[in-house]
Amino acid sequence: MVCAAFAATTLLLFGFIYWQTAGLVSARIDDFIRHEHAALLRETPAVMAADVNTRYADDLHRLSFAAIFAPSGLRVAGGLAALPRNLADDGNLHDIEVLRRGEQGAAPEVARVAADRLADGSVLVVGRSVQDLTDLRSRIGRALWLGLMPALAASLAIGLFASRRTIVRVRAVNRAIARIMQGHLQERLPFRAGGDALDQLAESCNRMLGEIERLLDEVRGVGDGIAHDLRGPLSRLRFRLEVGRARAATQAELDAVVAQGLQDLDQSLATITALLRIGEVQAERRQAAFSHVGLAELLREVAELYAPLAEHRGLTFGLTLGADGEVPADRALLLEAVVNLVDNAVKFAPQSGTVSMALMWEGATPVLRVADSGPGIAPAHRQAALGRFYRAPPSQHVAGTGLGLSLVSAIVRRHGFELRMSDIAGGFAVDIVCTAPSGAMQP
Repeated sequence: MVCAAFAATTLLLFGFIYWQTAGLVSARIDDFIRHEHAALLRETPAVMAADVNTRYADDLHRLSFAAIFAPSGLRVAGGLAALPRNLADDGNLHDIEVLRRGEQGAAPEVARVAADRLADGSVLVVGRSVQDLTDLRSRIGRALWLGLMPALAASLAIGLFASRRTIVRVRAVNRAIARIMQGHLQERLPFRAGGDALDQLAESCNRMLGEIERLLDEVRGVGDGIAHDLRGPLSRLRFRLEVGRARAATQAELDAVVAQGLQDLDQSLATITALLRIGEVQAERRQAAFSHVGLAELLREVAELYAPLAEHRGLTFGLTLGADGEVPADRALLLEAVVNLVDNAVKFAPQSGTVSMALMWEGATPVLRVADSGPGIAPAHRQAALGRFYRAPPSQHVAGTGLGLSLVSAIVRRHGFELRMSDIAGGFAVDIVCTAPSGAMQP
């Protein structure tokens, strides 16, 4: 198809060149004949005959000619042997065969001719040979065809090479897709970095496949995580109920067993609720709830909620607000993310430690920081800590579901923000860098 299109384009281009070249030469010939014909008609019969006999005799190339014929058809002057047959004396230009007088006698040739009948009945004929134009057209046509053949051959060769190259690449992609469909989710489509559109498409598909593999791993891990985290509370609940049924001698002892069982059930329900919340955030793709959220006001709201709790636990709670700013976000979700971070900070901060929140700016980008003086998360465990049910050391023995940071990560990812963990002087900090695609309002 591409080769045929190239051939058609080449033919049109060569045809245009041929038409323009031949048309230019023809127009010049017509202008010359009209000019000479008009000039002779302005002269007297005697001067006209003299000019016809002398002026055109000087044409060494024997291209132009003129002649005067009597009403009877006999030649009076000029270089034509006879009046051309069927030549209309209307003054218009005609292509006709004429007999030119020469040293070797009269010879026929095709010429562009204009004829006009004079007042005395004689006929003035002015013309120019178009034999050179015919030869030029023949040469141009032959040159165009000779040039077209290599062009068509080259286009065919290039088309075959490109199509074969594309077919080879498509076959490689199909083989990779077949392996992926057979369950080899780690397989990726072949591509070259910085390649053409096919390579860019393959690279995009690979990113999509990577995300699908990650999500499937999370789905597979959820079942294991739920079984692991719920097995303990449910096993303890069953054991306590059996023991309580067998050993409880009073109502108070039975109430204690029921209370402990309710506590285990609450922990299981909290795990399920957190999982459902993460799934809800990850599945939500609409941005209908997005608005310009004031960051300083949001941090003040969280501080009012957690400052009394931190003080009750003997912690020092601090709030530092730089220049205020706004970001496009779902306020309820962003508030939930900050609350989870502060809840973790209060939970893991040591006795008499500190918990702080801050609104900072990195250039034009606002950053929400939650920090505490606790042990934090080691760099080797930080990425894993964003997954579900992961309990980074030394937090394995602290009550919780292991889903807080996973929920925060889902919220941050939905907004297009960045979640960053770092060690700071005297503790550990988690930052929400508000690099939303639509941008943040500068302070």
